[in-house]
Amino acid sequence: MHTPLFRRLPGFLPALQRGGTGLGLLLLGLGQPLAAQQQRAGVRLPALRPGSTRNAVVLDTLTARPSLYAVGVAEGGGEILVAGGDALTTRHRPDGATETTVGFQGRAVWLLQRRVARWREPVMVPATVTSPAQLARFVQQAAAQAGHSQRNWLPFRLQGEPTVTWWTVAAFPTGQPTDAPSAGLGAHGRFAQQSLDLVGFLLPTKRRRPPGLHLHARPSRQPFVAHVDSLRPGSGLRLLLPALPQ
Repeated sequence: MHTPLFRRLPGFLPALQRGGTGLGLLLLGLGQPLAAQQQRAGVRLPALRPGSTRNAVVLDTLTARPSLYAVGVAEGGGEILVAGGDALTTRHRPDGATETTVGFQGRAVWLLQRRVARWREPVMVPATVTSPAQLARFVQQAAAQAGHSQRNWLPFRLQGEPTVTWWTVAAFPTGQPTDAPSAGLGAHGRFAQQSLDLVGFLLPTKRRRPPGLHLHARPSRQPFVAHVDSLRPGSGLRLLLPALPQ
């Protein structure tokens, strides 16, 4: 059994979705299914509060795209990733396959987004980091050393080949924006020793609570994105944090 860490966030986002300071909602799209990677219809992970049409974010309205990094949930179900201005949305189809669309299309039920003009030089994740909890603490400590506030949602990237990454693509009962996530719907699987591009956010630190991450993964050069449920970091993983303004 893998250790869950990268949880679905409860419905905290209407206030963030409209913020102009870097947090909001996002959606992605692309048009061809990924080759099967131990992928099947599976159990839906912890539920989000149902979204609403009123609070949805239209992806085509997002600006400053070359510097935009975001993760989110698509209206009607699906996983969103925006990295360096490229947007992808992967959805779970009724036939059990997944389908990805490319570009700023559709709407997002919720989104975490931030514009990053420049990234710091990569830092190697130590070989002693072998669990999700240790990875979260390492990201938190590296962010503090780099001078980032622990009170804000902080974007970060991971590059390399985690030993194993467990993932999920969200699905909803009827695909309507007010649906609650449903157990038994969706796709899940794992990547083993595969080169991945991971974009995530370090959650704001609260007293007496361990650090948490929200993370999405894309296999290098493949049109697919998934929510990361858990991972074993492995050796050779590199962490990138935003560079502070000079």
